[in-house]
Amino acid sequence: MSHQTIRAGIIGLSWIAADPAGLASDPLLGSAPPYSHASAMEAVGGIEVVAACDLREEARSSFRETWSHNWPNIELFDDAGRLLESDIDLVSIVTPDHMHADLIDQALSAGVPMIFTEKPFTTSLDDADRLLRRMDDAGASVSVNHTWRWRPEVLEARRLAHHGELGSLSLVTIEAGGPRAMLFRNLSHFLDLAIFLAAGVPEWVMAELEPGYADYGTEYAGDGGSDPERDPGAWAVIGFDNGVRAFVGGMKSGPADVSIQVQCVEGRVTIDPLGARVIENPRTGDGTPGSVSGPAIRPLRPRHTQSGMAAGLADLIQSHREGRMPSSSAHGARHTVAVIDAILRSNLSSSREAVKPFPNDG
Repeated sequence: MSHQTIRAGIIGLSWIAADPAGLASDPLLGSAPPYSHASAMEAVGGIEVVAACDLREEARSSFRETWSHNWPNIELFDDAGRLLESDIDLVSIVTPDHMHADLIDQALSAGVPMIFTEKPFTTSLDDADRLLRRMDDAGASVSVNHTWRWRPEVLEARRLAHHGELGSLSLVTIEAGGPRAMLFRNLSHFLDLAIFLAAGVPEWVMAELEPGYADYGTEYAGDGGSDPERDPGAWAVIGFDNGVRAFVGGMKSGPADVSIQVQCVEGRVTIDPLGARVIENPRTGDGTPGSVSGPAIRPLRPRHTQSGMAAGLADLIQSHREGRMPSSSAHGARHTVAVIDAILRSNLSSSREAVKPFPNDG
């Protein structure tokens, strides 16, 4: 990077790209946590948005009106290729799902050193593998916005599960329903979250799509995320190389909330609409009746000053400077794409399907 201040561009100006952060409970507290790419960039600091792109003139005008007080020199484009020709250090890709791969490809060709893309990474495993090879050759840092990885309660749950405080991890259960419970949309978040919490490499999947999608096929048939009917919900059991199992269920007919259970030998962490808590059942003997103490329940209280998308952007920038992979790297996101591929194959075969590993070309 040639600039002390990071020069950024944003491609796609929907609400998740452009909305300002909400109001805090009191002005003394600043603002609510940022939930858009622009507001996250504002929160991280040291970033100047110099270019923004959308096909819709009204979206471009609205973005300038919202953010010109903060970044007065924004150049607006209706063509992503022209934006990528700008002198930028970082680009956010916030477009319909099936457009991510081509725009990442274009950003790599343009030499953009840092790329922050919305999920899913790609809508096909072939695209994911092709891009990983290109990224390694280009030396670019690519992070995928699997936002749940940067939630403080999730990171604390993962720490507890893998540092022995609750015994060894056995099962991760995630339920997430509602009309946006779509395999390539909201469910991609929770499949990635299961992989993150399990901290293993997914090896096999047993899955079924929601009723009415038995013949969906093995290729993406959505419209980029607009019409939920073109992107099915699913349930899946995932087996990992470390022996952990995960169940992820997301049907549109289910309640529109999220429930997460991280189950270990001596307790569990629960994250749901009631909050986050630790339930401990320490074993005092061999696990037979009378040798397990009663449950002790306590709130889960993570410590943090940054979370969500702002933490993800900060990690991308820091990891690029340090020459390491970001915490939500494209290599990690490839696991999620591979699990989705296995879900589609399992739905057709009604059997357990292997998760395809990244090809070894050497």
